Amino acid sequence: MKEAEQRILFLTAALFNWAVAAALAVDAGFLFRLFSVSPEPAEPLFVLLFAWLVFAFGVAYYWISRDPGANTPLIRLGILGKAGVFAVALACVVLGIVSWQFLILAAVDAVYAFLFWRSLRD
Repeated sequence: MKEAEQRILFLTAALFNWAVAAALAVDAGFLFRLFSVSPEPAEPLFVLLFAWLVFAFGVAYYWISRDPGANTPLIRLGILGKAGVFAVALACVVLGIVSWQFLILAAVDAVYAFLFWRSLRD
């Protein structure tokens, strides 16, 4: 993957994370209703803490977009984070904790995890 493509990839990842973080922080219930996910989160503290971490990872993706070659460790952390979100979401669906629609958003993280991995391979 060319550096210009990496820059775009990680900038879009940052923007995605920031949009999700903002939606969670402002009204997580709206986001869940938008995708028909149930149940809606009931603990604001944990939703807000998660929103903060999503935002912080977005900052890391922005930093990567500025200089992908110098931020290989952050790319690896991003792979771990994105793949982990998908794995936890999948486990929660399988266990019946949350409805399958939750995987719609989590699938975006799985795609980014794959693309981040590809960016390290090229």
